[in-house]
Amino acid sequence: MAASPWVRAGITAAAMLTVAVVALGYRMLESHGAFTTVTPGFSGTCVGVPTARGPEDIVIDAVHKVAFISATDRPARAGGKPSAADGLYSYAYLEPGAKPVKLAGTPGDFHPHGLSLYRAPDGSMTLMAINHRLDGSNSVDIFSVEINGTAAHATEIGSITGGVLASPNALAAIDEDRFYVVNDHTSKTALGRWLDDNLLLPRADVLYFDGMKFNEVATGLNYPNGVALSDDGKYLYVPEAFARVLLTFERNPFSGELHQVGVLDIPSNLDNARVAADGSVWIGSHPKAYAMAAMRRDPGKPAPSEIFRVSVENGLPRGATLVYADRGSQIGGASVGAPSDGRLLIGSPLDDKILNCVLPR
Repeated sequence: MAASPWVRAGITAAAMLTVAVVALGYRMLESHGAFTTVTPGFSGTCVGVPTARGPEDIVIDAVHKVAFISATDRPARAGGKPSAADGLYSYAYLEPGAKPVKLAGTPGDFHPHGLSLYRAPDGSMTLMAINHRLDGSNSVDIFSVEINGTAAHATEIGSITGGVLASPNALAAIDEDRFYVVNDHTSKTALGRWLDDNLLLPRADVLYFDGMKFNEVATGLNYPNGVALSDDGKYLYVPEAFARVLLTFERNPFSGELHQVGVLDIPSNLDNARVAADGSVWIGSHPKAYAMAAMRRDPGKPAPSEIFRVSVENGLPRGATLVYADRGSQIGGASVGAPSDGRLLIGSPLDDKILNCVLPR
C-alpha cells in the first residue's frame, strides 16, 4: 500500500531537516577547529617570559624597544575573584633577562583586553586599551605614555564608554582621539552569544569612534577577533575567528567609513593582527576552539598555537605563511604575534607567560 501524500511529505521534511542539522553541525565543528591538525614547527628559537596570567595582547614601540602587554586573569574574573595582577605591563624585549613591569597610572577597576599604540609626528605616544569593568560595562581607556630609557609610565587622559561597546575585543588607533574597535558579539545575553558561536550567526560589527561618537562601519561579521591599520592608513585588516578569514577594508580617511576589498582564507581561529615594518600582517591564532575551552577549565591542558605571516601587495593581503606552530608545550592558545627587531613576541589569553622568539634570518 502506497504511503499517503502527508506521510511522504513528512518523510521528505524529516530528511531535509536531518541533512540541514548534519550540515550545520559539520560547519560548526570545522569552524571551531575540530578537524584541524597542528604540526609543530618554527625555524627560530623561543624563550618563555613569566607574566601575570592572560597576556592576551602585545604592542611594540620599536623606537624605545619596549613592548606593552595587556594581562587579565579570565578564569579568576569569571569566578568572581579578579586578580590584582590585571593591568598593563612594559617589557624591554631586547634586554637579556628583562621581566615585564606593571605600569602605574591605570584605574583601580582595570581589566584590559585589546591594545593599540599611536605615535604622533612629534614622538608623543598614546596607548589605548579596552577595559572590561567589573560591573559588566566596557570602555576604551586612553593613556599618554612616556618612556625614559626602558622605564615606562602611563597617565590616563580619557575613557570612552557607550552602549554600542557590547563586547569589544580589539582596537586600532588612528590618532590620539580616533579609533576602530571590533565587537566580537553584539548580543548582550549569554544565550545570544551562545547562539552566535554555535549557529555561526554573523551578527558582530566594527565601530569607528570619530572623536565624538561611535559609528557602525561594518556589520554581519562572525566573531571578529582583531583589527589592524596599514602603515599608510588606507586599509583596515579584520580577522574573523570562526569564519577563518582575514577581511581587508579600504577606509575613507575623512568619514572613517569602510569598503570591503579583500577576503583571504586562513584555516585557523584567527585572533589579533599586527602590521610589521615591511607591511606584512602577523596574526596570532588558537586553531582549536574546543581546546581553548578545555584550557580555560584546566590550565594543565594547554591549547595549540599558530602564528601566520600574511604577505601584502599594495595594501592587499596575497597569501598566508605559517611561521610558528606548537601543540601547547611552549605556550597555550596564542592570541598575538608581534614582530619587531628580528623578534616575535607571542601572547595568550590563558597562559601565564609570553614567548620572546628570535626569528630566523
